[in-house]
Amino acid sequence: MVAVDYVVVGAGYAGLKCAELLMDRGFKTLIFDMREAGGEISVFSRLSDFSSKYEKYIEEIRELRRDIPVDVGTVIKSKPVIVNSGNGLKRFEAKRVLLCTGATDIAPAKLNVLGKRVAGIYTLETALRLVSRDNKIGNKILIAAKEDKIVELAESQFYRMGYEVELSSLGDSINVIGRERVEGVEIEGETFKCDTLVVYGGRSPFNPLKLRGTPVGNVVTCTYDYSKVEENVKNFIAKF
Repeated sequence: MVAVDYVVVGAGYAGLKCAELLMDRGFKTLIFDMREAGGEISVFSRLSDFSSKYEKYIEEIRELRRDIPVDVGTVIKSKPVIVNSGNGLKRFEAKRVLLCTGATDIAPAKLNVLGKRVAGIYTLETALRLVSRDNKIGNKILIAAKEDKIVELAESQFYRMGYEVELSSLGDSINVIGRERVEGVEIEGETFKCDTLVVYGGRSPFNPLKLRGTPVGNVVTCTYDYSKVEENVKNFIAKF
């Protein structure tokens, strides 16, 4: 079993910043990500409105990706570290594991529509990831969301990409109309005509395998406001 000083799980903003510091200080460090280096910032870089807002972090990510080697693989256990990669399972003994796995959008408990077998229902993060890859998610979008600046940005982005967009608060009662594809949505008795429902109810830590380690970055702050993510990372790094 290979022994290292640190294993960083997640190669988004927090993971790359932490890995940079550790490597600069001579620690033997490995960094893994289940998708791609850059995390959701890479998604934002492919969307014009988001690219403008997150320009500072996009540039930092681009520089870090050139210097920090990232292995694609899913860390399925943290003590010892077991990674499921394209070449099978790999095992490592790490003195410390940093969880930089980020945040994921919440599907509110009152909103049970995401479990239905109806096409055209997405969380905000999933919708953004799809359209950033030039996937068409519908024609007329209803964004049902809690109040947040990210919702206004998403509305502008969808509109710029040619979608019709309407906004609504989440409400306590949501009913999707349509059997195979969304045909409309009823919220608190008001009916909206749409073929796509995008929901946003806030964010929560992304750690589906319940890995143990020290959480850093958006897995702690759970926000689209990266100034708060940056502050958390800086505070953590300052302790070294």
